[in-house]
Amino acid sequence: MPSVDYFLTGQPDAARAALAAALQEHGFEVTTNPDGTWAVARGNATLTAFVGALAGRSKQRLVYAMHFFDHQGTLVARFFRESGAGVLGGAVGLARSNSVFTEVSEAVAARLQGQGLLGHLVRGA
Repeated sequence: MPSVDYFLTGQPDAARAALAAALQEHGFEVTTNPDGTWAVARGNATLTAFVGALAGRSKQRLVYAMHFFDHQGTLVARFFRESGAGVLGGAVGLARSNSVFTEVSEAVAARLQGQGLLGHLVRGA
């Protein structure tokens, strides 16, 4: 399951707002869960269920997540593809989900870096 840990600097609320804005720029809806984690999703589940990967890059239902934790006083945001994300689109959908994840995670990192909010990042498998 691919993941990226963003080690954020500066004011935590500003970093979270910039993170949400970067995801929204890529068409994702960011929903805060009661435990403080984020559900990050875009696309149409019904369309994806019926036509799979043929739903198209922007219409395929993609669901990712963002968890926050403290690492030695530094706010860390872990962005990851949940198990099964993209599976409705079959093998092509799963590959597209991974491709979109990489594209979005790099764009988010660039935005955070440009705003001086990214200390460093660590990519997971």
